[in-house]
Amino acid sequence: MHEDLLGYLLGSLEPDEMQRISDWLRDNPEGQAQLAEIERNLRPLEEGFEAIEAPSEDLLARTMAGIPAGLPPQADESSDRRDAPQVSLSEVDLMRESGARSSRWNRFDSIGGLLSVAVLLALLLPTIAAGRFESRKVACQDQLRELGLALMQYVGRDHQGRLPQVAQSGPEAFAGVYLIRLADAGLLNTTDPRWCPSAGKPRFEPSPTLQPSDFYPPHSNSTLSTGTLATRTLPSAAQLHHLPVNQLQRTQQTVGGHYAYNLGVIGDQGYSSPRYEARTSFAIMSDAPLGKTIAADGTIQMRFSHGDQGLNVLYEDGAVHFLRGDALDALPDNPLLNHSGTNEAGVNIDDASLAPSWQPPFTGSPQR
Repeated sequence: MHEDLLGYLLGSLEPDEMQRISDWLRDNPEGQAQLAEIERNLRPLEEGFEAIEAPSEDLLARTMAGIPAGLPPQADESSDRRDAPQVSLSEVDLMRESGARSSRWNRFDSIGGLLSVAVLLALLLPTIAAGRFESRKVACQDQLRELGLALMQYVGRDHQGRLPQVAQSGPEAFAGVYLIRLADAGLLNTTDPRWCPSAGKPRFEPSPTLQPSDFYPPHSNSTLSTGTLATRTLPSAAQLHHLPVNQLQRTQQTVGGHYAYNLGVIGDQGYSSPRYEARTSFAIMSDAPLGKTIAADGTIQMRFSHGDQGLNVLYEDGAVHFLRGDALDALPDNPLLNHSGTNEAGVNIDDASLAPSWQPPFTGSPQR
């Protein structure tokens, strides 16, 4: 079973096997503990990963520019041969001839070596970039699977089998409250924000009129200074209702890290959190978009992490898939928009809509 759990954690099993393991884990606390132990054992590999800075884009061009424009001119040896006197082998200064020939080939070897380096760089640079992209993508997927396991345990404890609730209004009306609810349930092994390795850790610049304590709850042990990384302990859901406005806004903006969470759905009984059904096409988490940009043709395009190529999406059955940004609109259910084409709660119980930490379930939802 250890191999099956490892495959489930890495997302390398077939869909039916993923579903079987997911069903088994839901009612098996011992299996959940074993999966958590495997994940803890794998974490040092992720923490020890150091991203390799990609070579500069002009490296190949600079290398090619350093290669001589052509071979040095050579004398016409054929005419020299006809006019040269015939000599015997014994009259040749073998050492001097050998030295001249060696010098000529060394020059050719240098040119050939530079050309070889240029060709090698042209072959290796895409491979290095692809390896860096893949390693960061996998690290991000591992974080989503970790949170997916916590969500599965949360659903198992909920008497209605529902995912965490995003309030319709008030201090808990933001997508990132997912992590606060998981922390309140004791299902997170760390309460630090989740940052996508591809997007990098953000740095917050404090306002001249505000102090670090204005951004984070008083019980936090972390500090905030110009250019420092923002890390802190999650407040509880109850503490959200007692935070000053500045603290509440900063918490809502950053508590969810670089990830997007399901905003909820509208069913027969009105707005609520989704009921867990292990659906293969219902998204519950993903990488959060990095913002929007205006293209050359004037259209507004969404920016993504992972080299602006796309995002990882965690589905209800526990599977994580990487979706290209330019293919999202072609999906039957775009994970970042509801069926009405807006970034609000789903318009029916099968309509998944994800949003970054700060976003409320509806555009007009008051958040304090």
